[in-house]
Amino acid sequence: MGLRQVGRPRPEAPSAAASVTEEQQVPIAFLPVREEPKRFRANTHLPNRPEGSTSGARTAELFSAGRDLIYVDDTRVFWESDNDKGDVECDHSMHTAMEAPLRLLIELVHAKGGTLEVQDTYRASGIHNPRSLHKEGRAIDLTCDELGLEKLSRLCWAAGFDWVYYEAAAKGGAHVHCSVRRDHNQPSLTAQE
Repeated sequence: MGLRQVGRPRPEAPSAAASVTEEQQVPIAFLPVREEPKRFRANTHLPNRPEGSTSGARTAELFSAGRDLIYVDDTRVFWESDNDKGDVECDHSMHTAMEAPLRLLIELVHAKGGTLEVQDTYRASGIHNPRSLHKEGRAIDLTCDELGLEKLSRLCWAAGFDWVYYEAAAKGGAHVHCSVRRDHNQPSLTAQE
């Protein structure tokens, strides 16, 4: 599929080409891009608009897996597809627009002592409806046992995802669903919704 890999190198395979300047880089300050809401109730979303009007509708003609998808890895994340033998999809594959808010979320969750769990990202076919943004890798389903879903929802919003939904299904499978616009730009603290 030609995915570009981004992320931290796996510990068992450190980069032999690491230069002195890479090793001496100043760490990036991982600050939230939005203020964290005080509450985030189950079965609610931010902003208070439909996902399609916020993150944009799925448009098959504008999507190219080879051009738009990247492979993201971070050893601090539990990637369901790496641990579920019945999962044939790769949860590391996602739209390039998903990278910035996801990386910030990983830092925020890690700073709170949690482990982010990525349940679902890009799905060309399968369980999602035909209009799902998962089919373009612009949606992601997340959990975090240590922090709980309300806190995770609040952190997802603070990390800059365009649309965040705390989905507490009556039949189980509760998670936080986030999505981004195709042309996502990380918001600033002054751009409150």
